[in-house]
Amino acid sequence: MIAYKFRSFVAAPSMTKQPDSVNLALLVNPENVFFLKGDFSRESAVAFLTEKIYPQLGTVITGKMLSQKVAEVERSNQVLETGFYIPHAKFTEINRFYIALGLLPAGFKDPKSGLIVKAVLLLLSPNKPAFFQKHLNMLSKLSQVFQPVFIETLLSSSSPEAASALLRKAA
Repeated sequence: MIAYKFRSFVAAPSMTKQPDSVNLALLVNPENVFFLKGDFSRESAVAFLTEKIYPQLGTVITGKMLSQKVAEVERSNQVLETGFYIPHAKFTEINRFYIALGLLPAGFKDPKSGLIVKAVLLLLSPNKPAFFQKHLNMLSKLSQVFQPVFIETLLSSSSPEAASALLRKAA
């Protein structure tokens, strides 16, 4: 007969803590969804979304500061294989996520990757330790949701309201 000795294991509190969840559906509204028709580039799409999100920030961040930070960080962000691009920046001055979604029916060819981009989502996050995991979880959630079939479904929606409803359901 073989005897087994079992040792009990008690996880440290940090090991049992659930990761910070994110609820994309709460962030989505028609006022932040834009159909970008015409000739856009990576830079012009990001500039457009930056301009559109700025009024929501009130007086917390200046327009110049927002544009500079987004442009600085945008240079290092990569387009995902799905044709989805998530330019994102962190700011100590904000206390919640802000998003603006650009849907590009014609798309644009990303000069860095050669991929065709049909959806760009500008994400602004608080630059605070408590939001670090939430920021990573949001990026993960976005990359899971914005797959090619879903992007095409959004592009075929009739309005920002319809696209927002689709996104809330998918989130």
